[in-house]
Amino acid sequence: MTINIDLPAVKRPLFFDGERLTAADLLDAETYERALRWLHNRCLHPWGIALGLAATGARGDKAVAVGAGYALDCRGRDLIVADPVTLQVPPVADDGKGGAAAYLLTVSYLDDDALPAETRVGVCGTSGAVRLPERALVRWQTIADVDADTRYRPGLDVVIAGASVKGCKLDAAPSTAERQEAAVPTPYVAGGRTEAGRTGWSLWPDATSPLGVTANVSTSSAGFGATPRYQAEVVGTRAFQADDGSDAAVDGFVEVANGGPSSFDVCVLLSPGRSGSSLNPPEVLTASFLDRLDGELGWYVTWVGVEG
Repeated sequence: MTINIDLPAVKRPLFFDGERLTAADLLDAETYERALRWLHNRCLHPWGIALGLAATGARGDKAVAVGAGYALDCRGRDLIVADPVTLQVPPVADDGKGGAAAYLLTVSYLDDDALPAETRVGVCGTSGAVRLPERALVRWQTIADVDADTRYRPGLDVVIAGASVKGCKLDAAPSTAERQEAAVPTPYVAGGRTEAGRTGWSLWPDATSPLGVTANVSTSSAGFGATPRYQAEVVGTRAFQADDGSDAAVDGFVEVANGGPSSFDVCVLLSPGRSGSSLNPPEVLTASFLDRLDGELGWYVTWVGVEG
């Protein structure tokens, strides 16, 4: 399979003593460093908003404020908004059908020729640009726009917020649902265990026709904000002496069920057996066997939860 990697063709400038340097030589040095930085950003960092660029407004407002911030587009280019920006809400009545019109508030890279240059007069009647501000474009866009100069380009136009406009005013506060964040969320990992002898086993699915045992495991000490991905293991002795005095063993498949931010159920589908013969679950799964789980067998649950 052939993959288009799309790497830039860069040349590293070199200099020698006595070389006559031109503006193009010095610009090549700057262009080289910038191309490598953009390649680094594109390959090693997710694109999106990395810092700030919060959009604030309320229903009925005719303007939206965007705070200073920093973002990367999908080409790895730096999008810098050094100062807060206030944008007037688009002057539209509705979406053409009486409902609110949908807009995206975006930030985009500006090419050099779109930036206001600081100029200087040189020798022999020359002049030219000597400084360009690193400034990104904050604007309103719509997905329906097909104009080549203003249409929305996913990845190149980084979404700060979504907005609904009706009667030339915000129909609701700016939405963050459409916002593209560059930061990769760090997962929150926590774990724990139940207390041996006090896990609180019961017959599962019920005491009439039990197929295994279950226990509710509290995870409230972890402080999860949402339901994490749980993994659980049942620890304890598997070999025991049956009521008739013979040696027996019991073990089974562990499953996590009914997970929530503060607890989950651990279910163990048991396959009891004894040497030389089979032992059906009802012969073992009794109320007295539950006492053994929290007693001589000492079954308890260790768990790990990963949120994010």
